[in-house]
Amino acid sequence: MIELGEFYEVVISPDKMEASIIQQSKLPDDEHPTVEELKQFINEKGITFGIDEKAVEKVVKLSSKQQQVIATGKPPEHGSHAYLDLVAYSSVDPSLMEPESDRVDLKDILYIPTIRAGDKIAVKVAATEGVDGTNVLGQKVAAKPGRDFTLRKGKNTRLDEKNQTLYSLVDGQISMDKYTVHVLPTYEVNDDISMKTGNISFVGNVTVRGGVPAGFEVKAGGDIRIGGTVEGAKLEAGGSIYIGAGVVGQNRSFISAAGDLETTFINQGHVEVGGDIIVKQTILHSTCSAAGSIICLTGKGTIVGGSLSALKSIQAKEIGNSMQTKTSLFIGVHEKILQQQQKTERELEKAQDEFTKLAKLLKNYLEKERVNGPLTGKDKLSKLKALHAFQTVKQSIELLTEKQQELLSEAQSKDGFIQAENVIHPNVDVHFGKYKRNLMSIYRYPYISLVDSEIVITTK
Repeated sequence: MIELGEFYEVVISPDKMEASIIQQSKLPDDEHPTVEELKQFINEKGITFGIDEKAVEKVVKLSSKQQQVIATGKPPEHGSHAYLDLVAYSSVDPSLMEPESDRVDLKDILYIPTIRAGDKIAVKVAATEGVDGTNVLGQKVAAKPGRDFTLRKGKNTRLDEKNQTLYSLVDGQISMDKYTVHVLPTYEVNDDISMKTGNISFVGNVTVRGGVPAGFEVKAGGDIRIGGTVEGAKLEAGGSIYIGAGVVGQNRSFISAAGDLETTFINQGHVEVGGDIIVKQTILHSTCSAAGSIICLTGKGTIVGGSLSALKSIQAKEIGNSMQTKTSLFIGVHEKILQQQQKTERELEKAQDEFTKLAKLLKNYLEKERVNGPLTGKDKLSKLKALHAFQTVKQSIELLTEKQQELLSEAQSKDGFIQAENVIHPNVDVHFGKYKRNLMSIYRYPYISLVDSEIVITTK
């Protein structure tokens, strides 16, 4: 019986999820290992899980320096994050919401159901723990549990804590954020914004059936819905923004949303959102920043020119063009996220300081009640005001703490990627944090990610 270690080497991948055998030198003509001998050799090297017996049989036929994968681990199934299921949209035709559709009619997303007092509007779906995996050494690979959040009542809503369900207290229309749903009044303009309407600033949702010409401003505490085109104008939403026609920015527009932006195209626009940017056709010569993803996968699905930055991913059918127009893509933590972290930390410190002061004030009132009996007059009113302020600040601290944890999680994320379903053209530069790579040739069906501090491009 030959000493297999003299002829074969077992190689285990850095993540211990794959093992291979390499035949380092030629075997004697009259001596070849049996499958059982090879399996024993593999076990002696610590490989106990995911062994492919058919692959082991192929090892016998290897030539010198050839390699054969003989074991594959089972990757963990990470838990899914908790999320809000928006019951209010359950009656909308699913085909209208189909992300793969090539139809370019955003009138569908401009429609939003009217909520009546008492209606169920959203249900929290709990996070899951995930399922652990196993590497080729038989060791457990822990799954990451899904991220949870505390569901709280939004504006004009009631929270059923037992069933984690939100109900509307008033008639209105909804506006979502990451942790709750609000029901807000709506301001509607049935034509274009003009000198007749002037600039608009409203606490709830704003719907404009026409367009927004250059020089005008629309601000909303909730969502903004525009039926026509947005030119060199300014839009600012506390919720999301939906634009039916598209953005003709003329390098003078500024669009900002705490939530998502959905539109048909963006041309020479400047966009900053706290969620995703979803575009039906093209993004041309624009500056776009998203704390989530930038997605341009329907219709033409092209991104050409400008600078696009996203924390999670940038996805399109085609990136760049045959004219080799310079296009810059940034993935991962960008300056806006760092600024949000710093702002949240300052707000949290301020809220905690206020919480401490209010706690001392309430303690004094309680001591006064203990000594002198129930408070009356100004003292009673002051105590009630202090108690209300105390509860408000306490909730603010909880919200800011959740936001801080989420931003920290986002800052540490290493799962960002760039993907083109068809092609990336030359003169596209990609950035993953401090790492940069200039693409000087055509890549078909590329998937670009950061692996072990190196920008890696894989193709089909």
